[in-house]
Amino acid sequence: MSITPKFHVRGLIEGPDDGQFMIDAFDASLPQLAAIGSEGQWGSEPFSKRPTIDKRIEIFEQALRYQLTREGDPIRLFVIEAEIPSSAVGELPASVHVRKDDTGKTLLAVGSVMLSEGIYPHYLRPHFDQEPIKKELDGTSEYIYLEALITDFRTGPWRKGAGAALIEHSRQFCRERGKPILYGDSYAGNGRKLVKYYEAQGFRVLDDFESPIPDGSKWPGAFFRTDVPL
Repeated sequence: MSITPKFHVRGLIEGPDDGQFMIDAFDASLPQLAAIGSEGQWGSEPFSKRPTIDKRIEIFEQALRYQLTREGDPIRLFVIEAEIPSSAVGELPASVHVRKDDTGKTLLAVGSVMLSEGIYPHYLRPHFDQEPIKKELDGTSEYIYLEALITDFRTGPWRKGAGAALIEHSRQFCRERGKPILYGDSYAGNGRKLVKYYEAQGFRVLDDFESPIPDGSKWPGAFFRTDVPL
C-alpha cells in the first residue's frame, strides 16, 4: 500500500520527549548510513553514548528557552510529525515517538531540524580563509542557518518526504523572520549523494571544505545557500 503522509511541523513541547526523540533518531540513522556507504557522515558510535551529548542537551534547552522567552541565542528546533491512523501504531517499532494531539489525531514524530538566526556553525569559522565562505558569513546576520536535519528511519514509509517538508518549513521561517537567505551544509563524501539531494531541493553549492575530526582524518563538507523571496 502506498502511503502519502500528511505532515505537521511544530515547535518544541516542554519536557524530555522531544529531546529524546532527536537523540533516538540520530542513533537510528547510523546503521542506515553505514548500509549505503555513508558511515563517514556521522561515524558509528551512538550519539547517546558520545561525550558531546551534554552539548546537544544544552542546545535543546537553549532552543526551548528561546522559543518561550526570546532570550539567549536565537536557535529554534522544530519537529515534524506524520498524521497516522491509530491502527498503524502497532505496526511500528515500540521505540518510536507517538502522541495524541488535542483533537485526538495520532501523530508520529518523523524528523526534526535546527534553524539558527544569524549564527553559523562553529566548525565553519576555521574556513574563513576560503573566500566564498567568509564572503557569505562574515559581518552579517541577515540569514537563517539550517543544521541537524534528520528523519527517523524507524518510522519507515511515514517519513517519506519529511526532509523536503522541513526544508520548505525552513524557507517559510526565513520569510517570517525577514531573512532572505537560507544557508546550510552537508556531508560531501560517498559520491556527494547528500549534496545532490540538497541541490535537488533548490540549494546551490558555494564551496567545499574539510574539517578535522578526533580520529585524525578530515570530514568532507559542502557549504550551500538558497535565496528566499520575502
